[in-house]
Amino acid sequence: MKLSVEVGKYGRIVLPKRVRQKYGMHEGVTLIITEYVGRVCLVPVKIHEKPTEALYGVVTPDQPIEEPKQMARDYIRKKLSEDFQ
Repeated sequence: MKLSVEVGKYGRIVLPKRVRQKYGMHEGVTLIITEYVGRVCLVPVKIHEKPTEALYGVVTPDQPIEEPKQMARDYIRKKLSEDFQ
């Protein structure tokens, strides 16, 4: 799929309807903007209603965790930063 968009006055772009539908983007969706191999990439952020349940089984602690939500948030931040480097 090759489409083009024009950058507007304030740096805004409008994503074509076909792209929005394909990737489930709608008003209010947050996108991460990153560079990869000299290209600009837009990555939609997935929001989970219960993020700790979404991560169930991903982290296997050696000892009980005092703050499971904080550990989950830290893991997500680390994983996202690794994916975009």
